[in-house]
Amino acid sequence: MRGRAGAIPGPVAAGQVEAPAAAGAARRQSAPPRKLLELAGVYLVLGLFLVVGLFPFLWMLRTALTPQTEAFSLTPSLLGGNWTLANIERVLTSPAIPFLTQFRNSLIVSTGTTALVVVAGTWGAYALARFRFRGQQAFGLSLLLIQLFPGILLIIPLFVVLANLRLTDSLFGLILSYSTLQLPFAVWLLRGYFVSLPQEVEDAARVDGSGYLGVLFRIVLPTAAPGIAAAATLAFVNSWNEFLFAYVLINDAGKRVLAVGLSAYIDQFAIDYSGLFAMATLTTLPVVLVFMLFQRYLVGGLAAGAVKA
Repeated sequence: MRGRAGAIPGPVAAGQVEAPAAAGAARRQSAPPRKLLELAGVYLVLGLFLVVGLFPFLWMLRTALTPQTEAFSLTPSLLGGNWTLANIERVLTSPAIPFLTQFRNSLIVSTGTTALVVVAGTWGAYALARFRFRGQQAFGLSLLLIQLFPGILLIIPLFVVLANLRLTDSLFGLILSYSTLQLPFAVWLLRGYFVSLPQEVEDAARVDGSGYLGVLFRIVLPTAAPGIAAAATLAFVNSWNEFLFAYVLINDAGKRVLAVGLSAYIDQFAIDYSGLFAMATLTTLPVVLVFMLFQRYLVGGLAAGAVKA
């Protein structure tokens, strides 16, 4: 009996065991895996969203690189027939709408606003995250409430303040105006990021003799680089694209920015679509470059600030 129970299976029994396994492997190889189908469906949906999102930019680029007669063709094509750089050259050399001057002004305003927002926002966010003072919660809540009001409500008060300071028709006055719009969100974003950082490291540095400034510059700021990069990117892009404040506060043609320069191609009776799209293409390139350089910091900084805020 024991010999029968411990007997080794013969060739027939082995074949019976291996047959179902081989059949299962064949079925897995013949039928596509479920995960592969799910992944293909996800990429298909993302591809459709990508096409829908990129189509306006592709059409803008197509109109900028085709002659104006072809841009108004009754049977337009997506790729266009005759590619030309005449519209780009016309925009760059137009004396009525100096693109290079407006590009310089936009760069000065956006860079100055970004620097001011990052410096002031870092100090304010660190104070909200680490210090305890009277009215702290009310101040933090006011930063969120400010975001509920549209920026157009601030135009008249800001214009009166800048007029009293003689900062109208000034790029510095425009930088201060943009900072009032960008600073509350930057402070709240960086505050959430600072809260997510472990405070034990800062406490250990203070025990070793470092002051608050030493802890801020040596430990906090290097660790919070993704959050600071996210705040800087948003401040730069929003300042670069802002139109209303620049249109109201700047009357000098030599101090206008690109957002205002784009409106010059829209006349009362006609619209120069070729010139408008050519200038829009050139205006979009710096923003695309900024997003390409700081994309991972932007996503990581926004995620950390949103979770811990």
